[in-house]
Amino acid sequence: MPIAARVGEKGLPGSSGQGGWTVTVTEPHTPDGPAASTSPGPMAGVLADMPEVWRRLLVEHVPDRLGRCTACRNVSGSGVRWPCTLQQIASQARVLHETRGDG
Repeated sequence: MPIAARVGEKGLPGSSGQGGWTVTVTEPHTPDGPAASTSPGPMAGVLADMPEVWRRLLVEHVPDRLGRCTACRNVSGSGVRWPCTLQQIASQARVLHETRGDG
């Protein structure tokens, strides 16, 4: 369920002039990105038919000794918390693949 919040002050750029903006959040987030979803998303459905892709993602997106993804690095060398989004999608794709009897 989307969450709406009003922010800002009357007359700020982009506001309606009625006291601020309306911000709609459609996906829960954690400090490191989107929260893990329990149901497979559309990308997992696409990847389920590409076992060579999701298997490679599962091999490459593993945690390091600090619990960060070894494949998802930024310019400072720090990785996002594991499981990263790609690891989660690949895991969901594997489950869909096996559930469909393809595996």
